[in-house]
Amino acid sequence: MKGLLSALRQIATGFGIALLVVVVVAAVLYFFGGSMPPSADARDAYDSLVAQGVEEPVESHFVVPIPGCTCHSDDPAAIVPHAEYRMRDCGACH
Repeated sequence: MKGLLSALRQIATGFGIALLVVVVVAAVLYFFGGSMPPSADARDAYDSLVAQGVEEPVESHFVVPIPGCTCHSDDPAAIVPHAEYRMRDCGACH
């Protein structure tokens, strides 16, 4: 009986640790994760808009790129600023 309780305790501990790791990773991605960086073409087009005075320069933030997370627009004026959004900022648009 002691062996069974010990095994169950080890399984529960392992499950708890795995759950804690998942929660920590989700929190890090929520606070620091964001979309992939814009392409060079989009960045160049946005830089030309900034040079013309049409758009404001984007302030760079620490963003961990999440693979597959991209801005779904073709407009460089939307793509480049959205690349600096973190997951927690996406709620304003979606």
